[in-house]
Amino acid sequence: MPETTHRDPAETCVTLAAWVKTHIAGIANVQVSNLESPPTNGFSSETILFDATWDEPGTASTDHRLVARVAPTGYTVFLDPDFVGQCRVMRTVAEQTDVPMPSVVGIEEDASLLGAPFAVMECIDGKVPTDNPPYASGGWLVDASPEEQERLWWSGLDAMAKVHATDWKGLGLGFLDNPRRGSTGLDQQLSYYREFYSWAAEGRPIPVASATLEWLETNRPTEDAPMALLWGDSRIGNMIFDNFRCVAVLDWEMTCLGQPEMDLGWWLYFDRQFTDTINLDRPAGFPSREATITRYGELLGRDMENIEYYEVFAGFRFALILARLGGLLKDSDILPIDSDFETNNLATQLLATMLDLPAPGS
Repeated sequence: MPETTHRDPAETCVTLAAWVKTHIAGIANVQVSNLESPPTNGFSSETILFDATWDEPGTASTDHRLVARVAPTGYTVFLDPDFVGQCRVMRTVAEQTDVPMPSVVGIEEDASLLGAPFAVMECIDGKVPTDNPPYASGGWLVDASPEEQERLWWSGLDAMAKVHATDWKGLGLGFLDNPRRGSTGLDQQLSYYREFYSWAAEGRPIPVASATLEWLETNRPTEDAPMALLWGDSRIGNMIFDNFRCVAVLDWEMTCLGQPEMDLGWWLYFDRQFTDTINLDRPAGFPSREATITRYGELLGRDMENIEYYEVFAGFRFALILARLGGLLKDSDILPIDSDFETNNLATQLLATMLDLPAPGS
């Protein structure tokens, strides 16, 4: 992935050590070492894992594992990304709610230090269900007992419900509201992804996406309930689990305001995308779609409405993200120039099945 940078390790250690010292009161003798860029580094942002030691008043040297997330520079997956805004949401949620989150040491907007704005947060120990290879293909989650798998599922949903219960206005997150795009969360998101479609497609038709957008416009539900804070990329692959309980909610690049059904639809869509669509069995302990919808309604104290619509909208959004990614992969010579990945991928294939459309590439 092209967003992985080739930094000078010694220089980066010095920069991060100086930055940490200025952002944690009272510490001294800060040392940074063991820089590591995980293999998942990609287009959305750069991740730098590192060890830090420092002296605190009245104590010996203490050891810490930290993470720096650096804003993308040359390549972006999302239209008009607001990296600093995402970090502000994460810091606020971590400090002022009971959503399981890594603590945020600080946010740096000065791009001169690492070449782009960045945020530093604690590194949380635990396990993450992988996308590649898909978690259902094998490994620790598949090897777990059905009871452990069920605990993971419900624990993840409990954490997501805490996000939706957040008083975003009281916490000063009103900057996420974008009334120029519409009065409701759905209006705003549809407006955003219409523009995203034009940007990602670059003039090329994406037949399944076009048909899906028409379906979304025709079947648009009315959103009357107040908007909630949405996580955005709401799936177990963006959570850290310890003993099959969620200890951290990660990746807030798609955070916005809207109805909780938006996040639940994304959750259900990706459960299907990473199992049935690629001919893998769901972990035996994962509750059914119907049980999940019912339980989530109980968590929020209201019925979940129009879930099918929000699942389709999830597929549409993912199809556009993959279209954009396909173009970037071609530009980076990772995909051949004649690949049809932008129009024929997991998302467009599943959308065609969901809406009984002609299969992409046929």
